[in-house]
Amino acid sequence: MTAPHDPDAGQGSPGRRRPFPARRWWTRAVLAVLVLLLVAAGVDVALLAGRVDEVEVDLAADDSEGRTWVLVGLDSREQLPAGADPADFGSAADVPGARADVVVVVHQTDAGTTVLSVPRDLVVLSGRTGERLALTWLDGPEATVDVLCGLGIPTDHLVTVDLAGFAAVVDAAGGVDVDVPEPVRDEPAGLLLTRAGRQHVDGATALALVRSRHPEHLVVGAWVPAPVDPDGRADTAGVVLAALTDRVHAAWSRPARLQALAWAVSDAVAVDPGTSPTDLLALARADLGPVTVLPAGEPFGGTLARPPTADTTAAVAAAGMSCGG
Repeated sequence: MTAPHDPDAGQGSPGRRRPFPARRWWTRAVLAVLVLLLVAAGVDVALLAGRVDEVEVDLAADDSEGRTWVLVGLDSREQLPAGADPADFGSAADVPGARADVVVVVHQTDAGTTVLSVPRDLVVLSGRTGERLALTWLDGPEATVDVLCGLGIPTDHLVTVDLAGFAAVVDAAGGVDVDVPEPVRDEPAGLLLTRAGRQHVDGATALALVRSRHPEHLVVGAWVPAPVDPDGRADTAGVVLAALTDRVHAAWSRPARLQALAWAVSDAVAVDPGTSPTDLLALARADLGPVTVLPAGEPFGGTLARPPTADTTAAVAAAGMSCGG
């Protein structure tokens, strides 16, 4: 006997089985997109990694806890920013070689991150003689790493950027916002900001701010030399770095800007052989916090050189750094 026809036989409750095929299709589509994104990201990372130059340096293991990055801005005139006036920089023949114009140390631990801007004119022990930190790069990157170790600062990762590269990265980030207490100019550095207050500057101006050594302020309609501040250059480097970090963090929500920034950085920086694109990515995403100028003594009479002091040693130790080199 044939059973009565039941229109619902084998179907269960309406609305429970019908969505399954659509759900499986959606899941497969999502997985396919994710795979494509991962493949694209892998290709992109490979391309970016191939653009990053290496610094020939052998970094020995240190005795400190955490991870220490040493970021060095070089003043080589071999590559000038696009559209720059050579008169503002001098030629490679006029200023041969490269010096460590800006040195920023980032020390990361589980307890937090400390960022120190090291004065370029700090006197360090190089061999048996004292020398300004900036000049040690003329003897190669290992010379700079070694003298920093002498101060108690280890180097787990070394990153360098030249003049053109720094300006290009700032431009790729869309410029930076800085607070200018009063109008300032420095003709040898190509710096001119005619108003005070918070303002948006491009890569060339950000670079001029960092390079400025002889600033002048506008007082009652006349440009007059600014009061001498031994920490001025290191302090400005910290301010600009903090502003750039803010722009980098903002770029994570803007894929096109992030891609442009990553492309610019990959062409601008050079790293030690042990630093990978993943390491750089982790640094870019880190919350660096405030930048503090490493204390140093007053300049020796009539010179730029500044001796390290007990405060210098204390600041390095307070950051949790030590170096076994």
